[in-house]
Order: sequence, then C-alpha cells, then structure tokens
Amino acid sequence: MKRRNFILSALLAIPVASLAKFNFLKKDIPALRAKKGFLIRVDESRFSGEQKKVGNDLLRCVVSCEDNGTNLLMGTTTAKSLAGKGGPPLHIHTHQDEILFVASGEFLIQIGTEIFKAKAGDAAFIPRNTHHTFANPVENNPGMLISIHQPGDKQMEADFKTVASGQFPKSWENDPTIIGPPIKMD
Repeated sequence: MKRRNFILSALLAIPVASLAKFNFLKKDIPALRAKKGFLIRVDESRFSGEQKKVGNDLLRCVVSCEDNGTNLLMGTTTAKSLAGKGGPPLHIHTHQDEILFVASGEFLIQIGTEIFKAKAGDAAFIPRNTHHTFANPVENNPGMLISIHQPGDKQMEADFKTVASGQFPKSWENDPTIIGPPIKMD
C-alpha cells in the first residue's frame, strides 16, 4: 500500500514539475522592481535612489538598492578617491558576491593571497566569503574602478555613503568584515 501511494504521488507530481519552467508561475513583485529607467551622468550619484551631483564625494553610487529592491548595488571611484595611493583593508563580504571592473587606469586587486595588476578592461569576480581588497597604485590615478555587489544591501550602501562623504564608519554593521591590512604600498 505504501509503495502504491508513493508511485501515485510521483505520477501526480510530474505535471506540476513540468509547468515550473513556464514564466506565468513565477511571481514578480512589482514593488521591488524599478518602474522607469534612468541615466546617471559622470558627475552624479544615486545614494538611496536620489540622484544628486557628486561634489567632493570619494565614491559614486551608480545603482542604488532603492532602485531595484536590493538586488544590486553598483558604485565607482571618483577623482578625489584616487588622489592618493592605497585602498580599503582586506575584507570579506558574507552576503554578497562582488565584481570589480577596471573601466580605465590601473589598479591592484587582491583575491585571497594573490595580488593582480589589473588594467582597463580587466575584471575580477569575488565570491562571498573570499578575502579581497583593491588599491590605487599611483597618486592622481586618472582611472575608474567599478564595484558591483549582488545582492545589494541597504546597510552597506549607507556605509558607502558615509565613506563617500569622507568619514569612515566606526564599525561595519553588516558587511564587510575587516580581516587584515590594506595592500602594502611602497
């Protein structure tokens, strides 16, 4: 009798499983999706979904968590952040994967214990829980480094906004977890 019930349950599950590939069964929550596209100019930022001029900010927010229901957070360096050599301390993100894309210039990118010299067009994928950092190797670097975090995180965006203003959080509430010093610069 138990075998018969198992076989019957399995046979009844086949039609349901075959329908799973159809999009009409997937639920899209419109409140979490952007309702309209937008353009971000090179001198603008979108922290908290509000588009403003960059001014003297150290970082730009290009896509805010507010724009897409925290599915993505994208930011870039600014000329002010690249005035001096160096970068953030070695850290991990426990909840986000990160992509670093060198739009222009050159940067050092550390993944685990390896340090790579990355040039325009190079990209690094950093899975969550992976030790990493980056550094600007030259003063007044004319380059731009793009950072994409997926999924985005509102607390991380708030911390980045604090950094953009020239302040640094006394502690990181959520992510990243600081685990070591920045890349040593000569």
